[in-house]
Amino acid sequence: MPVMLLTSGYGCGVTVSSLALALSGPRPSLLVEASARQASIRTGYRQGAWGGEVGLFHLAQAHLQNQLAEAFEAHLRRLDEEGNRLVLPGLTDPTQAGALAGTWGPLSLLLRAMDQQAGFDVVVDAGHIAVEGGGLHRTLYPAPLAHRADLVVLVLRNTLTSVAQTLPVARVLHSELESHGSGSDALRLLVVRELSPAAGGLRSDAIARRFKTPVVDLLPWDEAAARLFTHGAQRPPRLAKLPLVKQARKSVQAISVAVHTRRRALDMPVAPVMSPAETGVLQRLAASRLPAPVRDPRQVVSRG
Repeated sequence: MPVMLLTSGYGCGVTVSSLALALSGPRPSLLVEASARQASIRTGYRQGAWGGEVGLFHLAQAHLQNQLAEAFEAHLRRLDEEGNRLVLPGLTDPTQAGALAGTWGPLSLLLRAMDQQAGFDVVVDAGHIAVEGGGLHRTLYPAPLAHRADLVVLVLRNTLTSVAQTLPVARVLHSELESHGSGSDALRLLVVRELSPAAGGLRSDAIARRFKTPVVDLLPWDEAAARLFTHGAQRPPRLAKLPLVKQARKSVQAISVAVHTRRRALDMPVAPVMSPAETGVLQRLAASRLPAPVRDPRQVVSRG
């Protein structure tokens, strides 16, 4: 089961793509809103289901009090009725980002344990990349989450503009992952097909050659899904019928295969459990999952 971090050089639909992956995979999943900018799921897809009393910012103070694992569990919310799809809501104010600088590292270890010991696919929405001194910004970007992710997935559109604006970001990520992560081969591209070839859209193989990076999948341009994941709906459509969700299911499978292959090649160790409190949290979350196979996301999402 993978820990995948999605990010972009500019507005390319990272949150929509992250939601699609988290809601479509065959296994239980955890979506972490880790962007240093304000998160949007609580007011968008979940239409104000929670306020600022819930979310990532509160984990910074808990970490200072050696209660990170307990706060992590307390601030998870459901994306589906069964509780197999969870979200850790993100920031409500960009000025909160600095407080998390010391929390990203311990949180990254907890997310790996959620994958390897509690049985969740972990999808991290890291938002737009922030750069400082030629590398990832250590305050305004969750760099430790990228360093410890199984795959870092760079989201872009199949347009000349998107490719041109994303290429410098890809170079930063290549260097960062080689120096501080598990290697630059952890980088993958996820391409959103905004334009058809007839309208000037670039082919995924041409994009891969230009970036010298594999394309893990090509997602369709699905306005209905984008509108739902961005703004929510009082009567949401059945997710499994949306073209984006259908393709995202295949994307998760492709990412899982790539992760499995890399883990075997690198002989990655199992993430350690640091404390009895963390062990208890992981055991409770693992026990809360419904037995596999997980059903497709339903039309009605939980409001809890």
